[in-house]
Amino acid sequence: MQNTLCKGYFKRFIVCIIGLAFYGLGNAFGVMAGAAGTNAWNTLCIGFTDKFGITFGTASFIISLAVIIIDIIGKGKIGFGTILNIVVISIFSDLWIRLLGVLPAPSGVVTGVLCTIAGQIVISISTIIYMIPELGCGPRDTLMVITGRKFPDKPIGAVKFGIEIFVLIVGILMGAPFGIGTVLVMALQASIFQFCCRIFRFEPRDLVHEDVLDTIRHIGAGRP
Repeated sequence: MQNTLCKGYFKRFIVCIIGLAFYGLGNAFGVMAGAAGTNAWNTLCIGFTDKFGITFGTASFIISLAVIIIDIIGKGKIGFGTILNIVVISIFSDLWIRLLGVLPAPSGVVTGVLCTIAGQIVISISTIIYMIPELGCGPRDTLMVITGRKFPDKPIGAVKFGIEIFVLIVGILMGAPFGIGTVLVMALQASIFQFCCRIFRFEPRDLVHEDVLDTIRHIGAGRP
């Protein structure tokens, strides 16, 4: 039973890491969009990159680490997937940015917007993949949940939008680009994610994520 469980968890961790690795590809497409703009969290990362001369991945790591500290203080559910989210996305964002750097930069707004939308589609699919193993939500999603608890009378979509508007403004003030791609992603990201969920017949509300202690207890007790 123990060996079977460990193999099961091994596969779950691998699927989670694969999803997060391709999430980094979505981020790289957002960076490629250039002046067309990208989603709110990428905008903040680009702002950090421009302001402090660090890589996008390093900026992503620092921001995610700060968010997860807030999550812990707010008693959010932290799983191994939450922790992997910080590390794997940071590493693979920089890797994909370097790999895509050999391609010609978008020559106009239309091409930049296509990069932004493509990036958001990849992010949506990657989110589904990394959530399937139920090893924990990402730091930003956890932040949305604990913030939503503070405002129970507000729709969770409005809470998410409010957080991202704040993040976007900070990124813009730090020098990150803001363009039509940013506006489109802010307006369409929920619809893009929902479309991807329908394609993959995935319902995120059916998931029961484990926190770190749950996973450790399950492996230690030999429970499936």
